[in-house]
Amino acid sequence: MTHQDSKPLTGTPALAQDLTTPEAIRRAAGLTAEEMAALLGMGDYGYSAWERGARTPGGPALKLLALIATDPLKMIAALRKA
Repeated sequence: MTHQDSKPLTGTPALAQDLTTPEAIRRAAGLTAEEMAALLGMGDYGYSAWERGARTPGGPALKLLALIATDPLKMIAALRKA
């Protein structure tokens, strides 16, 4: 790890906003569950499993959720263009 890697991130982290679950992130972004599933490129059933706690998002999905939590408007716009 370089010195640059150890610099603190700017902005408000998702956890500081108490956005610790997919449902909390989705609600804060003003999206329905169906809209969030489509935005993440997944089916409604798979996404609802996250909200029910039956499954846990991992890997790239966690990164996308964290990005949406930090700047919902910008990230939603970018994901809709993709």
